Amino acid sequence: MKRLWIGITCLMVSAILYGSTLIAAAVYSGLLMGDGGLGWDFRYGVFGTALIEVGTLPLVLAVIAGGMGIVLILLEFRKNMAGNEEQPKEIEG
Repeated sequence: MKRLWIGITCLMVSAILYGSTLIAAAVYSGLLMGDGGLGWDFRYGVFGTALIEVGTLPLVLAVIAGGMGIVLILLEFRKNMAGNEEQPKEIEG
């Protein structure tokens, strides 16, 4: 049961980290545009440039934490399913 809670925690951390990184990039992209803006790279677009400036490390960590959470949850469910199989009953006679 401990693996289930660790997996759920990893998924929550992943969602919060991923979402906050995207929000930070969206806010920063507003500074790159407009008059007197910092400018942006045409290859990546405004949001892509902001995402690179904010950093891709939080996104990588979010994906790793999410994957780890899914694996832990699946392992716990598999363990519980193996323990719940019916045992053959002995026939008395």
